[in-house]
Parts: sequence; structure tokens; C-alpha cells
Amino acid sequence: MRQQRYRSRLEAIGEPEVAELDTAAAVAVARLVIALEQGKAVGGSKDLLDKLLLSAVEALKSRGYNGRSAGRLMHRRLTWLKESFKDRDASWYAKRGIQL
Repeated sequence: MRQQRYRSRLEAIGEPEVAELDTAAAVAVARLVIALEQGKAVGGSKDLLDKLLLSAVEALKSRGYNGRSAGRLMHRRLTWLKESFKDRDASWYAKRGIQL
């Protein structure tokens, strides 16, 4: 019930939860990938994307995760986000990789 009250307060003031912030950051990266594929990204975007993804994998490795697995999963997640966000009619769940 406490969590429900907390979420109700956030909803009332229009403040996102941490999971929504994380998803928004991942979507921004996926949109950059789309822009790169379409040739619409600004110069240096590819290098920035590469550094960003390497940094994310390094952060996971420093927490004890397998770097190769983390990199593979990162690629799969971005591919899923990229494809689902190309479909404007995709549901909230589909855009987050949740299969019902």
C-alpha cells in the first residue's frame, strides 16, 4: 500500500519513476542508432555511441558481470528497442520487450 501511495503521488505531479528514466535513456540511444542507420546523425555520433556502449559494458563488468554476455545482451536490447520504437503503434509493453 505504501508503494501504491508513492506511485500515486508521482503520477499526480507527473514525475517518472527510475525505471522510466532508465528506459528513456535507452530509447535515446536506440534513436541515435536509428539516426545513424538513416544517415541523419550529426558528425561524431558513431564514435560517441561506441564510447557510450563500451562504458556501459565496462560498468557491468566492474560489477562482476561477464563482459561478452553483457555486450551481447546490450546489442540485443538496443536492437529490440530500435525496432519497436520504429513502430509508433507499438504498446508500452512491446517497447520494453515485455511479451504478454
